[in-house]
Amino acid sequence: MLNTKLDVVVVGTPDITKLSDSEQRTFFETLYARVLELAKKDD
Repeated sequence: MLNTKLDVVVVGTPDITKLSDSEQRTFFETLYARVLELAKKDD
């Protein structure tokens, strides 16, 4: 099972809807890629 702690530092109030569609897609693709990377590392 994947047990990884990620620390997130936020400045201001985060609002993903303020990003353009392209920026939102990049954000989620990057997040997904990192989750997969961490999952593979634990195997």
